Amino acid sequence: MIRNYDDTSIDSIVQYSSSFIDKSFSDVLSEKELDIISNEINQYKNNRKGHFGDLVEKYLFGIENNSDSAPDFSKVGVELKTTPLKKHPKKVYVAKERLVFSMINYMNIINEEWESSSFLKKNKLLLLMFYLYEKDIDLSTYEFKLIHLLDLLSETSKEDIAQIQQDWKTIVNKIKAGEAHLLSEGDTAYLGAATKASTSKSRRPQPNSDKPAKPRAFSLKQSYLNSLIQKYLGKEDRETFSLFDDKSLPKTIEENIHSRFAPYIGCTNTDIEKELEIFYEKRPKSHRRLLVNRILGTNSNKIEELEKADITLRVIALEPSGVLKESISFPKFDYLTIVDELWEESAFYEQLTTKRFLFVVFRKQKDGNAILEKIKFWNFPMKDIHEAQLVWEETVKRIKAHKADALPGIKDSPSVHVRPHARDSKDTIPTGYGTYEVKKSFWLNAKYIQKQLED
Repeated sequence: MIRNYDDTSIDSIVQYSSSFIDKSFSDVLSEKELDIISNEINQYKNNRKGHFGDLVEKYLFGIENNSDSAPDFSKVGVELKTTPLKKHPKKVYVAKERLVFSMINYMNIINEEWESSSFLKKNKLLLLMFYLYEKDIDLSTYEFKLIHLLDLLSETSKEDIAQIQQDWKTIVNKIKAGEAHLLSEGDTAYLGAATKASTSKSRRPQPNSDKPAKPRAFSLKQSYLNSLIQKYLGKEDRETFSLFDDKSLPKTIEENIHSRFAPYIGCTNTDIEKELEIFYEKRPKSHRRLLVNRILGTNSNKIEELEKADITLRVIALEPSGVLKESISFPKFDYLTIVDELWEESAFYEQLTTKRFLFVVFRKQKDGNAILEKIKFWNFPMKDIHEAQLVWEETVKRIKAHKADALPGIKDSPSVHVRPHARDSKDTIPTGYGTYEVKKSFWLNAKYIQKQLED
């Protein structure tokens, strides 16, 4: 095909890229090129990560695949990124996965500063080409649905830039501390450190530690990328509250939220309600969550920055003795699906390593009130991931042995267990061996969460 663009002009590159909207390789390439692509696709059977992006670079733009530290369009400083969409009944399209960048060089990055970082040099200007992913169809028929040139430091808000910068520093500081092997996507809000390796056993050396670490790459989290997509589509939720409506508050999520809660730590819910002019004839069951929302400045559970960072706000109510009685659940799993998963590709592993929580902790008092004791941002620590793996593996083993009614309980592990997560005993799903069993999920043990709150 004729590649009709000027690689010294950003406008020309964007205009050329936009000509592919609602088109696929099949619509624009010659028969000879399609035959070559078809042979490649048959060779890899859709199992090669990044294969589609490599094909786009080579056949649509004439860029040979490389690991160059410079942007793909080096003359204008523009990096080309292809990323999949999936259909959504209400939002038209949503992000299928995170947007992954180049590998993190553990040895070099500890000597970098944000403003002159290799990450910014390569990714400050991003040409985003979103295509519609559909299962079981040929890569050559994927259609492009959205093209956007993203200037990471000028198009995004000052608050988003500040958060991305803080995320970068969090990752780098952990590497400097010799803890690259303990990195998790749950450590950060928008910019993550995603695992990126051909096999789960791949490891590379890190500075300041003799422990090898998984290869990782910077990535924009799926939840943050989805917020950008909705913005480009004009589908932003106007009812969602932003923590940064008040421009006088700190620019990062954690600092902003800590500043909002600070005046009320140590106060009873009654005192806080008086201060915020909240009056009840009879308190609803959800009164603590409603109070938390008001402290944050809203009456809604929809908070933009928490949604973009995939942070789950959980109100924790300790007993007067300080004991936590309630465990924390993850989404229900499917007996038919979980037995075909590999641990590091499983839904539970993904949840543990990407999910971040904001715990708002009240301690009940004997007079019926509760003191707002603390808030804590938390994600599952990688040092405990092996214990969770053992529970997951035992769960899969028992389901395969037709024992879905006897999965690991709270006494079988200090951190994780399995128990029902259903409306009632009739809320069942098939086990895969001819019976139906009540819906279940993995739970973080109450005692384990209590210990995390105390640390």
